[in-house]
Amino acid sequence: MAEVEKVATRVAKTAATAKKPVAKKPVAKTAAAKKPAAKTTATKKPAAKTHLTHYNERVRVNGQELSDQYHVDAFHLLEQGRKDTALTYFEYGTLAALAIFKRCEVDYVLLEVGLGGRYDATNIVTPFASVITTIDLDHKEYLGDTRELVAYDKAGIFRENTPAIIGDLNIPHTMTDYGDEINAKMVLSGSDFIFKEHADTFSWQHQQYNLELAKPAIPSQNAATALTTLSVLNLLPSESVIKACLANLVVEGRFEQLSDQPLVYTDVAHNPESARYLASKLLSYKDKGFKIHALVAMLADKDKAGVLKEVSHLVDQWSLASLNGPRGDSASNLQNALQSIPHNDIKHSYNSVAAALDVILPTQQNDTVLIVFGSFFTVAGAIDYFKK
Repeated sequence: MAEVEKVATRVAKTAATAKKPVAKKPVAKTAAAKKPAAKTTATKKPAAKTHLTHYNERVRVNGQELSDQYHVDAFHLLEQGRKDTALTYFEYGTLAALAIFKRCEVDYVLLEVGLGGRYDATNIVTPFASVITTIDLDHKEYLGDTRELVAYDKAGIFRENTPAIIGDLNIPHTMTDYGDEINAKMVLSGSDFIFKEHADTFSWQHQQYNLELAKPAIPSQNAATALTTLSVLNLLPSESVIKACLANLVVEGRFEQLSDQPLVYTDVAHNPESARYLASKLLSYKDKGFKIHALVAMLADKDKAGVLKEVSHLVDQWSLASLNGPRGDSASNLQNALQSIPHNDIKHSYNSVAAALDVILPTQQNDTVLIVFGSFFTVAGAIDYFKK
């Protein structure tokens, strides 16, 4: 990590002299630069997770992707600055994003951690706030096989005397113990802020704020955590702006509709936690009388049985597809995972997501929802298929 910090310093000095882009000046989102007015906001997706269709998705300024040239210039700066320091793919992506943000003179930066936290490439940054949405088992070979171990690793993004907002509803003691140890200013769900879900709305309370809002296209728990973060940083906009933002919120690859007729959705759910949220979305269709057809393709290092178990009680028909690539798993391994849990026995196997869609779509009935899920790569394949 120390070597990466040295590279970041060298790159930052070089980026400061780079030609400034012609860009619109700004809007705000959340946290990491102390300027009082709402200005330019930059976001970076984690390098540890894939983009859906093209690399530029990973870095945005004011919600907009940047041209290839921004990324080419940033990687060129990295090559100048790193000298003989070897960097991983994740470190390249993070440092390049930071160079772009410096070049664009952004006012707020939202960095999404890729894997755990303590040793993630983004953790070289000193934040104005650290945010934990939820804690569940994923990347067990790196983070450990208990929530306590995962929580301790995630807590590595906390800083002394700095807000740490935690949205999980059952926070492991290892996270709060570490926060107390370093004197982080923890803001905890269930005590410091409260949210409750209702049929079509959720309520959120933090200090003087008490709002009831329409459910957005993300878990209400995460929306409440984001609102709390903005409140803690004195960046919370008006209630009307909050409502407009939530109403127009779209998250690519999260229960994203690809087709009306036939009815097709896609979702990147690839761990038990995200599969539980997917199940809640599918249940709304099941309650309306729809049948659920699941097309699944996953990576080999994921908890396949754990993911499939969360949705199996809702699925009427399974289609299993292989994912190509070094980490992709086969349809036969998915079938083995499916055999280990209770499930509807109607299933078919295909050598790719595209091959499966070629067969499924022409005969899909109007009373059926097709959900394509299991990985970012799976979603990317589905999106590409429908674009073509």
